Amino acid sequence: MTYKQCDTGPRVVVLGGTGFVGEALARLLANPAFPPSRFIVHRSEPEWLNQAGVNVKKADLEDSAEMLAALSGYDVMINLLRPDGTGWYPTVLRSLQSTFRDAGISRCIHASSIDVYAGVRDRQIDEATLPCALSPYEQEHLIGEAILTGSFAETIVLRLGAIFGCGGRNLVTLAEEMKQAPSWKIALRRALYGERRMHLVSVETVAQAFVKLAFDRKIHGSQIVVVTDDSDPNNNFAFVQDRFALAFGREFPKFGPTSPRFFLRFLLRLRGLPAHAIDRRFSAIRATELGLVSEAFTSRLDNYASDLARVTRMSGA
Repeated sequence: MTYKQCDTGPRVVVLGGTGFVGEALARLLANPAFPPSRFIVHRSEPEWLNQAGVNVKKADLEDSAEMLAALSGYDVMINLLRPDGTGWYPTVLRSLQSTFRDAGISRCIHASSIDVYAGVRDRQIDEATLPCALSPYEQEHLIGEAILTGSFAETIVLRLGAIFGCGGRNLVTLAEEMKQAPSWKIALRRALYGERRMHLVSVETVAQAFVKLAFDRKIHGSQIVVVTDDSDPNNNFAFVQDRFALAFGREFPKFGPTSPRFFLRFLLRLRGLPAHAIDRRFSAIRATELGLVSEAFTSRLDNYASDLARVTRMSGA
């Protein structure tokens, strides 16, 4: 993504963002084409954040005066706080509603999750699909969406897929298996789960989506946008496993075509997992209209697999 040099533009404040998504976002926001941005942290303050070229402000989420001072003067808030199902998340957001309004921020871009569709049985899911949250974690995502939508003039909710990238946890288990599992086990898993959709999205795509929605003056109004790399036909278990095998230098026998979908559904039911999810596809129509879709899924997957393989070699494992 390229940016034109500009002298003015909205000032962006990020709430949370001390994880790998925030790190990718900070690298983009540090671009001199943009006005100075601020990250508000309430717990840990990673070393990379102090070197990212953005302003960092420590604030107590439960102190309305501190939060008002930290938020004031900014035009767009990107919310990267994440729920954990324990109840603290909706409680904090509710307590901040009046502070959000008093700060005068006009737009909120909120990181939610496609997990809110966990109980949906539709095969094709888009922004008009009614969510069906099952777990407390998923329910807190929906509660957070509602609270923030009622707190700003414009709230753009991004329902994000399974985010992968340097510093994240998605696909780490696959890397560990590729590092040490016997070839027959890797081949068997490919045969059994090859057709299963992964609904992955690269951390680069996610960070670029936040920046696009923060600075593009042509985008208006509150809305929900599904952001995954699901439009790429290679976003499935077999392809991802093959790319990791290449990065780790593993070879394993291929037992012909992957198992039929009905058999995979049966296996998932045995494991207590939602079997209908293997047929699920997330629409990219709205994300494409907004310019949020990337065609770099494979190259970013390869880069991530190579990073994990390099870490493994450096650790001597």
